[in-house]
Amino acid sequence: MSYKYVVGIDGGGTRCRALLQDIDGNTLGEGAAGPANIMTNPEQAMGSVIDATLDAIDSASLPITCEEVLLAAGLAGANIPQAKQSFLALDNPFADTVVISDLHAACLGAHDNQSGALIICGTGSAATRYDKGVFTDKGGYGLQVGDDASGAWLGLSAIKHVLLSYDGVEPVSELKKRICEHLNLASPLQLVTLVANYNAADFGDIAPVVIQAYRDQCAAATSLIRKGANYLNQLGEALINQASTLPLCLVGGLADVYTPLLSPSISSNLTAPLKSAEYGAISFAKRVKSE
Repeated sequence: MSYKYVVGIDGGGTRCRALLQDIDGNTLGEGAAGPANIMTNPEQAMGSVIDATLDAIDSASLPITCEEVLLAAGLAGANIPQAKQSFLALDNPFADTVVISDLHAACLGAHDNQSGALIICGTGSAATRYDKGVFTDKGGYGLQVGDDASGAWLGLSAIKHVLLSYDGVEPVSELKKRICEHLNLASPLQLVTLVANYNAADFGDIAPVVIQAYRDQCAAATSLIRKGANYLNQLGEALINQASTLPLCLVGGLADVYTPLLSPSISSNLTAPLKSAEYGAISFAKRVKSE
């Protein structure tokens, strides 16, 4: 064995978390850093992974180096083979590296390596079913063509609403007023210029404004949230239609917003996650290295 420690990473479009353990599974430290989506920016993701690991090592207050650590990374975008290959081709300081998607890591952790289903709804959105040792994925295609219900999708949808409101196609709403105030906007062209180079994380930063407007009973924000919930219900039905007895977890930053809006058929399967995505990544990596 070329490593003495293992770090599990849960890396998403906004931030990543690290869990440092010894080879016996004892937790030594935890850390956090910035975005770790290897589809959109593998170099940034590697930097975030290293920073989060160093943060976890620092919290352990032990003389550990990355050269002694097996990197078990659950990363957004790792479901795309080319993105995974690009990330693995980068130089890194670790003893060894195993990469899995953040979705799979979260599912393994949530069900403690047993069969189950999971929907993740944070900056992005995706779902998977783990049954008889096989993953079946739904969604996770990125903001340009998917990620409905996610924080990035909410932010982008809110921007579209603001532009339609400026044009008189949709009525002026509390959501429009709050978005314009949040972004310090005075015109639609200013908004278009501002968001021209936005990525998923940038749009995700607008999601809290939408959520607060929804909680304050803004009709426009409520329409967006309910549209997102409808998608999650459809996604959940597609996920468990052939395995209706599987436990289902809804995780991510927007889980609390959408959970009350799920249909009875989906809610009846909902369970709380047993363990974290970092734990799921670690268990997967240990299994791979032992084979």
